[in-house]
Amino acid sequence: MNSDVSSIISRHDPGQWSRTLAYRPKADLPYDPSRIPPGASLLFDATVYIDQLKGDLPKPVVDLVAARTVLHGAPALAELAVTIGALKPNDRRTAATLIPIIEMLTRINLSRIIVPNYEIWLEAAVIAGILARTQSIPKQDRRKFLSDTLLFLQAAAADAVMVSRNSRDLDLLLQIKPRVGVLLYDKS
Repeated sequence: MNSDVSSIISRHDPGQWSRTLAYRPKADLPYDPSRIPPGASLLFDATVYIDQLKGDLPKPVVDLVAARTVLHGAPALAELAVTIGALKPNDRRTAATLIPIIEMLTRINLSRIIVPNYEIWLEAAVIAGILARTQSIPKQDRRKFLSDTLLFLQAAAADAVMVSRNSRDLDLLLQIKPRVGVLLYDKS
C-alpha cells in the first residue's frame, strides 16, 4: 500500500467513525473574528466570494479580510467557475450573474492560488467518505463534502484560517480535525 494511503488511513481510520455526528450549538463554533491568530492568512470557501459579491459579508469579516493575506483555494474557485458553464447562455439574467463572477476570477492574483496536492486529495476523499457514510448521505450525493474538505485541509496545510458561512459541514470537519483554523459567519 502506498505510504501516503497508509498514513491517511492510520490518521483517519474509517472503523473509528461509526456513529452519526451531532451538530453542535452555534456558541461552540468559531464565529469570533477576534480569536483569529495575528498574522494568519485566510482561505475563502465559495460562500465568501458569493456573499462578497452580494454585499452580504458582515463588517467584522470585511475588516478582517482587509487586514490579512488572502489565499484562494482552487476548489472554491472551481465551484464559482462551474457557474460559467452551467447557466443558460440564452437566459437574459445570465450576463448579470456571470459578469461579476468572471471579473472577480480575473482579478485574483495567481500567486495567491493554492492547489491541493495528491495527499490532500486522498485525505479529503477519505474524510468526505467517512462523513457521507456517518451522516447517511445518499450514494449519488457522496461527493457532497469533498470541496469543503479539500479547502479545510488546504487551510491546515497552509497554516491559514478557512472562512465560511457553511457552519454545518465545517462543524463536522472540526469534529474530525479540531485543530484546523476556521472562522464561521452568518450573512449580514
